[in-house]
Amino acid sequence: MHKGSGDHTSVWGADGWAVAPGGGIHVEPGGPHSLEVLVRGADVGGALGVFEFTHDVIKENPPHAHHGFMKVLYILEGHYDFRVGNAELSGGPGTVVVVPRGSQHSFTTATGGRILFVSSPAGNEEFFLEIGRLGPNPTAAQLADVRTRFHTVDLDQQEAFLRDAQE
Repeated sequence: MHKGSGDHTSVWGADGWAVAPGGGIHVEPGGPHSLEVLVRGADVGGALGVFEFTHDVIKENPPHAHHGFMKVLYILEGHYDFRVGNAELSGGPGTVVVVPRGSQHSFTTATGGRILFVSSPAGNEEFFLEIGRLGPNPTAAQLADVRTRFHTVDLDQQEAFLRDAQE
């Protein structure tokens, strides 16, 4: 994994880099799903984070919102059904879904599949790296701590979060 942009600079600018297939940071967040972090915010000045998430069938997924970043999802494989805010969306490979910062969202898939996630600013990739560090059996308190640090709230917490943010 790349350890920081700008390791070498010329009149062309800072050097770029490539992440080969399988060359990212592999995370097992628990259950039948896995992800590979391809670009960490720490490597790009916090501008964005990128990861590929591989899903098994997801029959239900509680709505939640991320108040620290927005996401763009690009479906690579499978078919997904989304709810983002009040919009209900569906799509397969090549579909792009935009999840604005702070919007409640959820998705399911009857097929399983893969999605490329881009968050801006960075944060979603670090959220999952933290979840992965907790191991296969995190406690509810550990998960709640990660969710709090990454400003992630469930639908039933949304009003209180927004009220507290205004105070």
